[in-house]
Amino acid sequence: MIVTAPASSANLGPGFDCLAVAVDLPFVLADSSPDEGDLLVAEPEHPAVVAHAAAGGDPTPLWWRSPIPPGRGLGFSGAARVAGAFLAGLQQGDGVVDARVRALAVAADLEGHAENAAASAHGDFVVAAAGHTARLRFPDGVDLVVWSPSSRTSTTASRRSLPARVPLDDAVANVGAAAAWVAAVATGDLRGLRAASADRLHQPTRLEARPDVAVVFAELSARADVHAVWLSGSGPSVAALADSTLAPVVAASVALADGCSVRVLGVDRVGARIVDGPLET
Repeated sequence: MIVTAPASSANLGPGFDCLAVAVDLPFVLADSSPDEGDLLVAEPEHPAVVAHAAAGGDPTPLWWRSPIPPGRGLGFSGAARVAGAFLAGLQQGDGVVDARVRALAVAADLEGHAENAAASAHGDFVVAAAGHTARLRFPDGVDLVVWSPSSRTSTTASRRSLPARVPLDDAVANVGAAAAWVAAVATGDLRGLRAASADRLHQPTRLEARPDVAVVFAELSARADVHAVWLSGSGPSVAALADSTLAPVVAASVALADGCSVRVLGVDRVGARIVDGPLET
């Protein structure tokens, strides 16, 4: 059996640990070695293997591949864990819907926060807060422009750098901006997203630590043809939301240093799924 789970871009600026969108970069996992697809054997410490075991999966070797760059803020570990737990659920006779629910529970527990796992499990735009997850359909006609540097970021180290306390005004501003994000997605009215992607809790600290990332963030933020710009997860990738017709233009405007990349990516609408037929990258 072969399954996939999409990457994710979390936080979206103000929605720290509670907002995320699924991104069309698949983590592929198989419980038998296929004849095609160029899959790699997953080592015992691989997050997909750990999640597969935690979800009660069959103790068999697993194979994987993925274009999701690890350590770049695109939910590699979340997608891997969802794929592993999703496969385990299917092996135990769960239907796809129940297997997604199992995958989210296991992956969120291993991740320590649910938003990446929720997006990878269910697709589209998710709100994960107060022990609950809600999925909303992301508006059509827009894509993400994602710039990634060659170097990684440690999520654990990045979290440790954040302040333990924030001013009340900053907390109130973020609550309002996160709510505006949800309203924009729910109504399809994206005109307020530029202001709604502003953040006072984590992005200033993280951008200060990465001047190279801050330059790209500022360049994209200055463009009038993007709806929103945010640090993807804990970074160092930067994501911008643009109309699908303009996203290639936005991507082409980003200067690329050695080892950096920029991609135009769609929103994944499905989440974790079973693959039928030949593998596609």
